[in-house]
Amino acid sequence: MAMNVSLDPNNPDDKCSRYEVLSWINETLQTNFTQVEQCRSGACFCQFMDLLFPGSIDMSKVKFESQKRSDFKQNYSLLQTAFRKSGIKQPVPVKQLLTGKFRPNFTFLKWFRKFFFANERQRREYKPVEARNGQDIVQVDEPVKSPRSWKNPRESGRVRDESDKDMELNGRRQPVSYDSKWERNFKWIRASHMGDNCAYCTLCDYNIILHAGFFDLKRHQQTQKHMKREMGGLNSSGRKKIENSISYSETMLLFIQNHCLSSLPSRINKVSQRTASYILGLNYPNDIVSACKMNPYCMYIYGQVLLDAESRERTSCHVVLVGFFEEKRARYCIRLLDVFQAEDGSSVSGCLLNVLQKFELPAGNMVAFYVNDQEQTSGSVVSQIQELNPQVIDLGGLYSVPDSACSAGLQAHSSQVQELIASIYEHFSACSTSNDNLKMLFAGIEGIKDTSAPLSHSCEEFCVLVQRMLEMWSDLVSYFTSCDENNDKAKQICSQLENPKVRITLMFLDHALGPLRAFKQHLQQSKGSVRADLVQILREASGLLRSYASSFLRPQAVIRYLKERDPAILENSTFCLPATELSLGGVVEDFISAREEELADSINVFHDECLAFYKTLTTSIADSLPLSDSVLRGISQLLSPAGRLKVTGKSIVDLAVQFGICSEPEDSAKLTDEFLEYQLVEDEEDTPSTLPLERYWCNVLKTFPPESIFKRLVLCFLILPCPSLEAEKIFAQAVENGDVAHWDDSSEESDTDLTKELDSNDDSSLDHTEVKISPIRNGQMKKNRGSTSEMVQHSDTVKPCVVRLEKITSQREMDLRRDGADDDIWTSSTIHEVKNNARSSASNSTPSPRSGKREQAYHDGKGYAIGELVWGKVKGFSWWPGLVVVWKGRVLPVSMRRVEWFGDGMFSEIHTEGLLPFAAFAKCFCSKSYEGLPTYRNAIYQILELAAERCGKNFPPLEKKGEEAKAMLDWAFGGFQPMGPDGFLPPVDSSTSKTESDSSVCDYQPPAKRKYVNKNRQSAQDYTRDQMVYEVTVKGRNIEDFCLSCGTANIEIVHPLFVGSLCFKCKENFTETLYRYDDDGYQSYCTVCCAGQEVILCGNASCCRCFCKECLNMLVGPATFDKLKEVDPWSCYICLPSKCYGVLKLRPDWSVRVQEYFANNSAFEFEPHRVYPSIPAHKRRPIRVLSLFDGIATGYLVLRDLGFKVERYIASEICEDSIAVGMIKHEGQIEYVKDVRTITRKHLAEWGPFDLLIGGSPCNDLSMVNPARKGLFEGTGRLFFEYYRMLTMMRPREDDDRPFFWLFENVVAMSAHDKADICRFLECNPVMIDAVKVSPAHRARYFWGNLPGMNRPLATSLTDKVELQDCLEVGRTAMFNKVRTITTKSNSIKQGKMGPLPVTMNGKEDYLWCTEMERIFGFPKHYTDVNNMGRGQRQKVLGRSWSVPVIRHLFAPLKDYFACE
Repeated sequence: MAMNVSLDPNNPDDKCSRYEVLSWINETLQTNFTQVEQCRSGACFCQFMDLLFPGSIDMSKVKFESQKRSDFKQNYSLLQTAFRKSGIKQPVPVKQLLTGKFRPNFTFLKWFRKFFFANERQRREYKPVEARNGQDIVQVDEPVKSPRSWKNPRESGRVRDESDKDMELNGRRQPVSYDSKWERNFKWIRASHMGDNCAYCTLCDYNIILHAGFFDLKRHQQTQKHMKREMGGLNSSGRKKIENSISYSETMLLFIQNHCLSSLPSRINKVSQRTASYILGLNYPNDIVSACKMNPYCMYIYGQVLLDAESRERTSCHVVLVGFFEEKRARYCIRLLDVFQAEDGSSVSGCLLNVLQKFELPAGNMVAFYVNDQEQTSGSVVSQIQELNPQVIDLGGLYSVPDSACSAGLQAHSSQVQELIASIYEHFSACSTSNDNLKMLFAGIEGIKDTSAPLSHSCEEFCVLVQRMLEMWSDLVSYFTSCDENNDKAKQICSQLENPKVRITLMFLDHALGPLRAFKQHLQQSKGSVRADLVQILREASGLLRSYASSFLRPQAVIRYLKERDPAILENSTFCLPATELSLGGVVEDFISAREEELADSINVFHDECLAFYKTLTTSIADSLPLSDSVLRGISQLLSPAGRLKVTGKSIVDLAVQFGICSEPEDSAKLTDEFLEYQLVEDEEDTPSTLPLERYWCNVLKTFPPESIFKRLVLCFLILPCPSLEAEKIFAQAVENGDVAHWDDSSEESDTDLTKELDSNDDSSLDHTEVKISPIRNGQMKKNRGSTSEMVQHSDTVKPCVVRLEKITSQREMDLRRDGADDDIWTSSTIHEVKNNARSSASNSTPSPRSGKREQAYHDGKGYAIGELVWGKVKGFSWWPGLVVVWKGRVLPVSMRRVEWFGDGMFSEIHTEGLLPFAAFAKCFCSKSYEGLPTYRNAIYQILELAAERCGKNFPPLEKKGEEAKAMLDWAFGGFQPMGPDGFLPPVDSSTSKTESDSSVCDYQPPAKRKYVNKNRQSAQDYTRDQMVYEVTVKGRNIEDFCLSCGTANIEIVHPLFVGSLCFKCKENFTETLYRYDDDGYQSYCTVCCAGQEVILCGNASCCRCFCKECLNMLVGPATFDKLKEVDPWSCYICLPSKCYGVLKLRPDWSVRVQEYFANNSAFEFEPHRVYPSIPAHKRRPIRVLSLFDGIATGYLVLRDLGFKVERYIASEICEDSIAVGMIKHEGQIEYVKDVRTITRKHLAEWGPFDLLIGGSPCNDLSMVNPARKGLFEGTGRLFFEYYRMLTMMRPREDDDRPFFWLFENVVAMSAHDKADICRFLECNPVMIDAVKVSPAHRARYFWGNLPGMNRPLATSLTDKVELQDCLEVGRTAMFNKVRTITTKSNSIKQGKMGPLPVTMNGKEDYLWCTEMERIFGFPKHYTDVNNMGRGQRQKVLGRSWSVPVIRHLFAPLKDYFACE
């Protein structure tokens, strides 16, 4: 028996700190707890009992790795049982421990520590990790605020922000770490060499110890020593030491003079050493070198940069910059490193090498570099860098893809077009013509004027020129026809224009160069400092190669080329599409149809030229891309927070090897573990969709140690150069990242002038008497009166946030009374009295020559203009929605804004650091305040109402306000689509608007409370399908900007089959219904919109598509449906060649896209399944199936119901009753081969090849319902490996493009170890599908496989019987709508062990009849009524079978691959 102990608060031996307790736990159990609250799962107490009293705890039942409260209760239940067995009288306070509060957990731990030492016997060997089977005791997340010092009541009904807790721990203040953001407000502050808990004042040469952070700096700023040195800053030794520490070369100063001074507030005639130090950074180059030594970096090299544009010599230089990611500031930083002059390529390479040696930059940390295109010696520079680091990547080619590919294609295959353009321009330049068309044709086209560089070098200009020529084609023909007959050049041009071959070539070029032009435009619009642009660019670059390859290659060849990049694939004619299926563009195809006779002789040549042009473009793009398609997509998916589950562990390792990070197997294993840890971490509720990518990754990387491989890999991606890479823009970024913000031209003046300026502004630094609300302390609200300040300060000194109470509603007063029962209540009269006193004292405190207050706009460049919707942060409060209003007062402090709060109408004067744009809705929205505070709820409703009104967003009328508010919240969390955050910005002139009245009510008030906003006004962005067609055909809008199904512009994803997109609602509908088929074998709904009431069926053999009347008449043309009804047989738009039919156009790569759309991304630990493109209808053949553990032939039944032509169906089954069902019901069409263990490779070669392998091994020894189960490796569980053996032998080789599919099923209630082993062998994760959604019985099963669309939602069809009553015979009544899982056991019919039977008949309970069970499973009536089987036998064969609707759901996508009847 155990020795009972108790804690004595007066006994000094019983006192210990939490550090001692945690150290004891970690040493004894080999854990890593850092907080007391992390032990509250109870697992550590259970293991202590196992250590003290072996056998008292069943360790297999302890939940060591769970985060669920229910599992915690189970652990404590085991602990209490062990206490009773051992005679321990100490009660276990389970409820208090589960709250996660510090005090009860700490008290119980102290008692347990004393109990442990009192009962510890002679030290025996105990291995804690082995005792818990290698599991870790998981640290419980999110401990509740524990120490009493954190418990503050809510202030004014608002929830206290969690960030306020960071300053306190157990009643003591933590040291505050240095924050670089403070440098924006205090120009004289820098990080201290003494550590993060200090700040260095450059004026006083003094290290400030940080206790209260920001306020320590303000306190230091107000000291006499600092104020004296600040007014005489040029005499400060600290500043001089920084500014004069480095002497810069004349070349550097000249470069700064000509390229870096635009950011300074005033023009400087000559750059001094001091000014250069601010441009480059006051810590240059130490901060740059330190960053590059610790983290990956990227190098930028710009050559031929003019030093002095006005000089006749026009000397140039080379500029070297580096880019790296600053984690503390969560930004990508480009810094100027050095400037040098060189004459030729070899000297450039040598100078560059000298720069790296001079600054001691490690070449191993260089990940990528960029050399501008104008550099004449880029080849030698690239080779020199790659000699230093072979893994470094040259990204210059990626951003020149559009121009280089366009130039390669035009120079090789379109000389006739270029000659025509050159002739027209020559005529235009030589003749003094006044033709407006020619002037418009060449307006803004600068490349054509430069004869040294052909026009083809600029993709954008060439595409614009071709588009203009096509638009004015007839006018050009008329003009050159009317020219002088003696002008031979004009006649030649006219003959070329009248040649249909020339015109169709231009049409083709306009279509073929479209993707390149779109990519070029995105590059030009990108901002290099925004990493989100990099994600999109990499994704588009990957799609660019795929798009062009799909234009002329067969789907299988496209996949192979993207993987291998073998040029021989492009030259092999068997891999190319036939001429009629080339992607020529709808305009070209219509033109060919209209002039078929004229082009009869040249059409074959034209097709060959188009094919050659596509090959050249594809080759050029592949050569320019520095990384493979998979690597580009992998980087894009990894950097995107939404795509983290789409990346596999193998892909991550491949990326790391590509970038030279992983070289050893141990590194790969560590990287995989870290990546899996990142994938498994759930997003926090306040993680916003609008959170910048830099900030997102900064938050993620904080959780990884500095030596983390995954962290280094992500940093490598974050520092990749991103357009726009124009020299001047990059130089401007480098200047901004220096210390130019701290440069002050007033410091150039004399001390006397500076003092005069301060004296003349004395009144601007005085604080007026005002009412301040201090934070609540211990339930008390302190009301202070500010006194007049007599201390002179700079006008730009940041003041603490001051909340001025100017008006309060009765609702606010009620909230205060309800939420603050123990607080001082500010009644309405009190508020008005204080407010009036404050106004009178403020007006009398300082005499002013002007009467009243001025309303001023904000011109400090800090953003947040008048009328802008914002979130505001006041200490002790949640983020609250507000509206920026005009400043009331004579003096406008820098970086301060006046904000009116929604919900209560109060005002605050708040610093811009405490504001966020309203677009950060998901980050700032507080769900707890929304649920508990009516004022906060009203504030959210009001601001969303105003935002919707500005965006033109129309919410349909709803009966309840709560429903409308939910719709508004969904709109806000979805990113305020379709206009986005830009839609609710204030009007352009709002920042300068002023009112003449002195009222506290501003021009931009929150809207009056009303239930609906503009209910009769249609949103400017909501289109019908008729309006969509008009926008596309008449106004030239891109159909990709609209939803093909409903016409709205609020799109979610591209349509996988046709050119266009889908909105969120239509995407959900499309996902559920695309593979739903009726009894006739055709689709239940339209292929385009997955809706429609009247449809027309495709007459092509094996094609099961249908198109609705609405889509045909709207998208193809009026009355199309009636015309097609007369066509017999009619081939649908998927069977026909890809061309434009109205605005409906089939995507060239639809067969690949539709499979990727439904790709099973749940297998994120494994390599994704091979994607098989859909087979054209005329090439589909009957299916061949091998079914293991076939049961009662559910697979064959479903295939026949779906209309498949089954060439051969071989089934392995040993149950005679099941074989009898299959033989009789399917009339001998199934070939039975008995035991699966007798099947050999020879048999498979004789019977095959097979297209589909299905099966589900017996679950007796896997199901946790069976207490005598033997697991996966014993008993019937081993039969899984027979399925795995068949799968291994049947899988096609890599070079075999024949589609092969497989499906494996088993029970959900299996152990985690067995499930993990099955996943490991099958190399994928399962999809869990419960038949209760499509039948009256629960039947949850795991399905592993590579069938397309396995993870799409399970949708109910019209023929499914989903309630039990629908399955019963006449006269019988169902007691339940749904029943439990029906197994082979007869008692599974009962609803619980002692529960009732599910059916009543004549007032008595009854079992389910056999025909009723057949309907529940989806089988035809009397399906199992063979071989004189009794009720028990029929239930057994049904209990081992599959649910027919579920298998129908899984098999339906195979109709895109195999022949159907």
